[in-house]
Amino acid sequence: MFNVTRTENGDLKISASSDEIEIIRDGLEDRGFWYAFIDAFEDYSANGSYQPFDAGDANPFVGLTDAPCIAECMDYLDNGDAVIQGDFWYYGDYMITCPLETLCETGEVIFTLARE
Repeated sequence: MFNVTRTENGDLKISASSDEIEIIRDGLEDRGFWYAFIDAFEDYSANGSYQPFDAGDANPFVGLTDAPCIAECMDYLDNGDAVIQGDFWYYGDYMITCPLETLCETGEVIFTLARE
């Protein structure tokens, strides 16, 4: 639904056109953040890349946070545990701003690369 690119420092830049922004706004209003977030990534995640997840669910466990996150790729074990393959990114300002609202207001939003 939108364009996802890595920046020079490894962060993930998500940008959207005005038509895509309207679809995201409608999803936010009609069904809330997680529906709109997952729906917006469907083209990517259905093809094996950029899988959004709620760090607050602790599956996969990435630390003590409720930040919205994006995995480069996600595998699922037989017991239901999710395992990140590759990098993952998080939206650190989740307690202050909504990443989708920021995307809708500015046309882009940055997710920070999780570094060891």
